[in-house]
Amino acid sequence: HAPSWYRTPKMQTACLGIVFFWVFAAYTTIQFYSASIYGSELAADSVSAVYLTFTLTCLISPGIINKWGCRLAMFVGVLGYASLVLASLVYFLYGRGEGNVLWARRLVVMGGAVLGCGASTLWTAQGRLILQYASRVEELENVAAATPAHDPEPAKQCQRGEKRKSTKSHAGKLVGLFWAIFQCSSLVGGSISFLYYNRKPEGSAALYSLFLTFIIMGALFTQLLLPPSMLRNNNNTILHNTTVRSDVEMTNESTPLNDKSNWSAGNVRGDSNLTDNEDITMDEDLSRESWRQEARGTLKMVFTKRMLCLSLLFFYTGFNQPYQQATFGNRFFTRRTIGAELIIFHLMEIIGAIVCGRFLDEEDDTIALDTQRRRRALVCLGAFVFINGAGNILAAMQEFAAERETSPIVLAHDIADPSVITPSLSFAFWGFADAQIQVYCYWLIGSFYSSGGDHSRAVGWYKCVQSLGTSIGFYFIPTSRLSEMSQLALSSAVFIVGTALSFSQLPS
Repeated sequence: HAPSWYRTPKMQTACLGIVFFWVFAAYTTIQFYSASIYGSELAADSVSAVYLTFTLTCLISPGIINKWGCRLAMFVGVLGYASLVLASLVYFLYGRGEGNVLWARRLVVMGGAVLGCGASTLWTAQGRLILQYASRVEELENVAAATPAHDPEPAKQCQRGEKRKSTKSHAGKLVGLFWAIFQCSSLVGGSISFLYYNRKPEGSAALYSLFLTFIIMGALFTQLLLPPSMLRNNNNTILHNTTVRSDVEMTNESTPLNDKSNWSAGNVRGDSNLTDNEDITMDEDLSRESWRQEARGTLKMVFTKRMLCLSLLFFYTGFNQPYQQATFGNRFFTRRTIGAELIIFHLMEIIGAIVCGRFLDEEDDTIALDTQRRRRALVCLGAFVFINGAGNILAAMQEFAAERETSPIVLAHDIADPSVITPSLSFAFWGFADAQIQVYCYWLIGSFYSSGGDHSRAVGWYKCVQSLGTSIGFYFIPTSRLSEMSQLALSSAVFIVGTALSFSQLPS
């Protein structure tokens, strides 16, 4: 009985962003100040546990999403984040001080491991759901255009069961909207860091309880999300019984809407025949395949030339930020300044997501669809090279200057110091470029694959490789393992090679 305004793709994408806003407003703050909360050794163990289990379970998360559905998988995934916050609260109350109670330390590491498992299902389900929202918009536009009032020939195509290709993409705008709302959580986290942790860096029981409440709110919000089958476009057109098929057999949960299996012009209704309170039962495409077959389908996709060529770019999207925010940020900004710099970084993420998403979905009716999508992909990748490269060059200038300076106190720039402008520009460039390439990767997956099962597999692999990159990036953070300049050089090398390989995989 959801009202029509709530069943639009943009509204559902905004609700998905709000889920992530609640969760990551808590998690990003705890993660950034983990060294102050737990101590450097326990913080490293906890982060390692998060990304180890995240990486491993991403290989099976597509099967979980395909068989459970997105809403249940996301609900369980969000509760995984609650485990680390709850462990942090217990550690704050009982595990600090001399001796550092062993069971409390183990509880924090275990909480990180559980979080990693939850993160894989949460992010894979998010990717599938938002790409399915975009696919459903295209289907709705196709069928709306196929009514006899618009054009009798497309209507005949629908009656024959023929699927028409959409002339407009929506994945970029929807992913951009989601990413912008999601990044607002980091603005809240940066504000908390700047206003609160500067005075009390270890936190408090009340603060951790507030974070736990945030995550529970996020879990509850997952149940307000609608499956793609319930969406309608801005013209109040709703499409029943259209299921995108792939090589994996899918089934709809039993609903009154599943009596007919073919498209017809009668499946499309406008304002005059549709009310906000019409009883439409929620359904979601679920896989009938066994767990073994699901895993085989994921591995089959992973070893395609397309995914192998894109893997290094996926890897870079996780490998870049440990150096950028941890190594570079902690070295060149004072403690009170880093919170403000995170606000700059994530504000540019918001701007970059919106700009890139709109650009990728813009269409020109005078140019063939495939041609203009390839051109926009080329422009987007070229802009990413320029913007991210500029951030790396400015960072290299700072690193070279730092090699001539012996005092670490002099290296750290305060927010009131004019010299903070140069490293701040690096943060701004990196924030914009990160949003740009994240939105591009989702958009590219949506361009290559159309079924929910394939979306789960592709996003699962994307997040698996991304998480692997983040874990390796964190491993190299101690300068005893790799110097600051070497970290930047390695990150730049992965950036250049990964982007070059991705030029070979453009929409066709």
